[in-house]
Amino acid sequence: MRTRLLRTLMVFAALVLVPVGTALAHGKPVIGVQPNLVAAGGQITVTGTEMEADEEFTITLESMRGSISLGEVTVTGEGEEGGFTATFTIPADTAPGSYTVRATTGQGEAAVADLTVTAPSSEASAGPATVQEATGELHQLNRTKPTDQVMGVVVLIALSSVIGFVLVRNRR
Repeated sequence: MRTRLLRTLMVFAALVLVPVGTALAHGKPVIGVQPNLVAAGGQITVTGTEMEADEEFTITLESMRGSISLGEVTVTGEGEEGGFTATFTIPADTAPGSYTVRATTGQGEAAVADLTVTAPSSEASAGPATVQEATGELHQLNRTKPTDQVMGVVVLIALSSVIGFVLVRNRR
């Protein structure tokens, strides 16, 4: 009896731990940036897919130094699925480094892509690239977690508690 109960609990635990993706009505928004290496003052093309038609996105360029607004776009398309393609100019005074291009809706949905900004071509050199050290300034980290990830942890904690209770009770 105890062996059967333990086997059942282990099978249940294995099923709970199998990752399951969240199925959204229109999918999770996705963006791509071309080129992904651009000189300050240059242009990038941001392409969005898996989005609802007529949805509005704010496009920003983000780094540890802060956020730079590039503009807004509205998703086009027929039916429920749509996308966009928009060209933005990287400000000429943008410091060289690694950035995240973020497309965000008013409801908080977001999609990100990586971008590397180099010095403007008139300032570029053939020498090795340099990286600016951290300034020690305070910055905010986005530590939000997807709902399915939080629920998975809660279920895992509950399952561990139940298994522990059963094992302790059967040991007596």
